[in-house]
Amino acid sequence: MEMNAQYLPVASDRTGSKVMMFVSGLALGYAVATLLAPKSGREVRSSLSEFAKSRGDSVSGAVRSAVGAARDATRNVSRRVADAMDEGREKAREAVGSAAAKAESASRTAEEMTHERAAPGFQ
Repeated sequence: MEMNAQYLPVASDRTGSKVMMFVSGLALGYAVATLLAPKSGREVRSSLSEFAKSRGDSVSGAVRSAVGAARDATRNVSRRVADAMDEGREKAREAVGSAAAKAESASRTAEEMTHERAAPGFQ
């Protein structure tokens, strides 16, 4: 028997589906209990209709809230990316300017050294 077996933790990314299964179970239980309750057909239909409407409204509100949160998060990420890109552009400009200044300085130094070697003491 191998003792080197790795055990990976169970991912908790299925929380949403578990919540939906729970809510579906509640709705199904409510529907069955309502159908088996000693009420008239009209009362049962009315009760089921009211339940569906109230749950539909709450689900609709939750979806709207989630969409709003996702929209806000997207805007926040977009703003951060734009800020990082602007900062990167500025740093790149500074680096190019610094490299150009260093190259110009090195070029002048090399030119001066060349003139000095070619004609010592003559400028």
